[in-house]
Amino acid sequence: MLLNSDLIKYIKAQLAQPLPGVDAQYRMAPSYRPKLTHDQIMAYNPRISAVMVLLYERNNELHLVFTLRHQYDGVHSGQMSFPGGKREEGDKDLTETALRETWEEVGITADKIEVLGQLSELYIPPSNFLVYPTVGYAKGMQTFAPQMEEVDEIVQIPLSFFLDTKNINPQTEIKVYNNQTVRVPAYIMGKYIIWGATAIMLSEFTYLIEEAISKMDA
Repeated sequence: MLLNSDLIKYIKAQLAQPLPGVDAQYRMAPSYRPKLTHDQIMAYNPRISAVMVLLYERNNELHLVFTLRHQYDGVHSGQMSFPGGKREEGDKDLTETALRETWEEVGITADKIEVLGQLSELYIPPSNFLVYPTVGYAKGMQTFAPQMEEVDEIVQIPLSFFLDTKNINPQTEIKVYNNQTVRVPAYIMGKYIIWGATAIMLSEFTYLIEEAISKMDA
């Protein structure tokens, strides 16, 4: 049986290696998503933000925490996301942005989180954000406190859920902010649907998990 501590160690080692990037990300990208070069992305003068892919233990199993956004008049209304947000002037780097936003949105302070590394950055065309994901680990059970202004609900999902391809619907119908319907790959857990940028970041993360597990089993 794989121990959580061993898996965390191997995940950290995988994050220190060259990342798979677009090839792994686009396993969960919709067919209409453009592949832009770095120069093309920077020409849009994107807003810079960071998110936290936070692993922690619940009932002796590794979980990930997500926030469900409120319904509002905007492109990311009602979506599932990682804790995160826009870089602020006082942030010394984007890891600090991710840690600060995690504390603000779900109530987990930076001193409880071991930073394991970073995933590949991801551009989000509808909102013109360039997102930098940090992966962190908070040992043991965590007590979350949602920031009510931004977070409608905190959702905790086992890591194993995302490693089972049966939980992926490659043609999920989603109604987007302009009232159009699109078909996208999505992780579906009951009423919770994870798609778009969050699913794309998860795709690279689960690729690294799969690589870590294969090395542990070797």
